[in-house]
Amino acid sequence: MKTAAILPAYNEADRIRDVLKAVLHAPSIDEVIVVDDGSTDATAAVARSVRGVRVIRLPQNRGKGAAMAAGAESTDADILVFLDADLIGLAPEHVEALVAPVRLRRVKMAVGRFCGGRRLTDWSQRLVPCISGQRAIRRRVFERIPDLERTRYGVEMAITRFCHHFRVSTESVPFPGVTHPMKEEKLGFWRGLLSRARMYWEIAAIRLNPRAPRMRRSGSRLLRKIAATERLHGRANSPSYWLYRRERAFRKWREALRLR
Repeated sequence: MKTAAILPAYNEADRIRDVLKAVLHAPSIDEVIVVDDGSTDATAAVARSVRGVRVIRLPQNRGKGAAMAAGAESTDADILVFLDADLIGLAPEHVEALVAPVRLRRVKMAVGRFCGGRRLTDWSQRLVPCISGQRAIRRRVFERIPDLERTRYGVEMAITRFCHHFRVSTESVPFPGVTHPMKEEKLGFWRGLLSRARMYWEIAAIRLNPRAPRMRRSGSRLLRKIAATERLHGRANSPSYWLYRRERAFRKWREALRLR
């Protein structure tokens, strides 16, 4: 199965080269894609200077979810491997370990978990492993997750919640010795703290969203309401259009049932 590594990156010119070298030396990776999410530094130039890397540049910062979706749309790979562009200590062996459970068809998604690297990042991933950015996932699963472009930093939570709801098989893969710099180190204390707060807010918005995948039971009810409204009025109106949009969202969730 063709496997593509996708690295969403925003202002990671100082760190991305080492990550790319590790990924390029992983035998299971057939294609390496960097999605520059509107960086204001030389991230795209550094990525292009590494042989064997394809760079997609978004004209403005759209968030991590949109960058991941853009990378997935640009390849026909069967397995998508998402990695953060600021990883420290990443080796080809980590990438191989992440891909193996999906390539061998044991699971449909594997999630990397920091351990034995930096105490603070290790602790945060033990506490909330669902926000790990290191994932290998079957393409047909990823494509059925709705509205990723709007999730920004909440994209990992959205993926985790989707897979949990539809019982998509997953496996945790240890990443010994791997970590990443804290936002306060990259941006300075106050800017980093603000960026961290924004990230947690976006994650919480996904986690607490009552409309996330709970539409299965209400789907037929929505369809009946749409049909009744159209029979009554004989044409599309505002309530009908709203219900139609809701039904479209439901249909995306319903299609994911085939993943079981």
